[in-house]
Amino acid sequence: MQFEYKVKIFSMKDLNEKGIVVDSENNIVYACRTDGACEMHDVKMEQLDNLSSVLNVMGEEGWELVQLVFHQSGIVSFWKRSIKKGNNNTRI
Repeated sequence: MQFEYKVKIFSMKDLNEKGIVVDSENNIVYACRTDGACEMHDVKMEQLDNLSSVLNVMGEEGWELVQLVFHQSGIVSFWKRSIKKGNNNTRI
C-alpha cells in the first residue's frame, strides 16, 4: 500500500474564522510559552467541537490525521491517505 502525505497549517486567523477562539481573556484553546512549549488548557466543549469540525473536513476527503502540533502562530497538522497504485495514482 502506498500513501501520500500533506502538511496543513491552520494560522491563528484561520482558527478565529472557524470559531476557535484563542484569547487569554475569553477561552484559551492552547497557549505557548516563550521557550516554545505549548499546551492545552481551559478548553470548553464548544471549542473542541469547532476544532473537530476543522479536522473533519480533511477526514471527509480521505485524509487521516497523523499528528497535530500546537505552535505560537497556529496549528500544524500532518495527514496521510492511501493511494492505489495504478495508471493515474487513483486515491482509494
